[in-house]
Amino acid sequence: MDKTETVTEKTAAEKTKDKAAKVTAGVKAGLQTAGSKLKNGIGAVTKNFRAAIRMGIALAATPAFIGLAALQAFVVRPLTGNQSFIPNLIYNASAKLIGLKIKFNAASAPVEKKQTWYVANHISNADFLALGAKLDGTFAGKGDIMKWPVVAQMARAIKYIGLRRSSEYNAESRAKLVKNFNDGQNAIMFPEGTTSDGSKVHLFRAALPGLLYGDPAVDKNKQEIKLDKDVVVQPVAIKIKSVNGKDPSGDADLRELYCMYHEENMLTRIWKRMQVREITIELTAMKPLKPQEFKDAKELMNKAALDIATVVNPGQTTFTKAEIPSQPQKPANDTAKKKPAAKQKTAVAAKKA
Repeated sequence: MDKTETVTEKTAAEKTKDKAAKVTAGVKAGLQTAGSKLKNGIGAVTKNFRAAIRMGIALAATPAFIGLAALQAFVVRPLTGNQSFIPNLIYNASAKLIGLKIKFNAASAPVEKKQTWYVANHISNADFLALGAKLDGTFAGKGDIMKWPVVAQMARAIKYIGLRRSSEYNAESRAKLVKNFNDGQNAIMFPEGTTSDGSKVHLFRAALPGLLYGDPAVDKNKQEIKLDKDVVVQPVAIKIKSVNGKDPSGDADLRELYCMYHEENMLTRIWKRMQVREITIELTAMKPLKPQEFKDAKELMNKAALDIATVVNPGQTTFTKAEIPSQPQKPANDTAKKKPAAKQKTAVAAKKA
């Protein structure tokens, strides 16, 4: 056999080897794809099964929750004056049901034995469970749910004040909060007015905290109510610590599993959250703020937003006013002269003295 024949034989062998390698690689890739699809399929089945089990438990527990709410409203509170035990029990049970693990930062704790107005950033409807399970206070939020039968009664029993969002009702909303404080209860509020994606803090609205500076509080009978309690404001930062054991920092998809920021359908949102195995929420209670140390409610709320931003989005010093989706808009006047678009409202954190 001459040299030319030897080279030809080697080339043929190499081609055969290459073909075998390609076949092997193709088979391997196919197996990996099939394995990945199988894994994803099993994962989807597992998540849906988890959601179905949790949903079943929730439906079965609903009559018990209604009964507990009624017990709180008509027996426990009137006879003992205790307004926290059963509501906290309901919040804790609900949080565990959807896989929420809530803890305070080791270096912080909520104010005790003082009339306190807790203000927090708002990233999910589940924030009510996170704060309700750990804080002793009455939630102040949108009043839409107070129009729903049964839900309204439960909301009142588990410490919820329904507020109307339009500015024309601010005095009435302040009156509800003043009455709550005068009755010896703390309050919990989300001053941003709506949820966000959790990556930053929005401007804290100051209309309602104005009651701490003498802004009018008028009840439904048009009677002015005066605040007769010394109230401190404590900012509380809500941060997603982990989702199924993974750090969500810089990962919008993981944060979305808690925030559900883009999901408008409530049933879909609940189902998706029921699918998640575990979400750890860390609460950081900041240093309480004394209203008398600030010139007005805007300055007070700006300081609260700045403190929370040190945890949620370190370095943030400017806060943009978030749009409230459900807030009614004034009808446009087609015949009116068009004006230049107004710049988006912002507030810059004041420098520390």
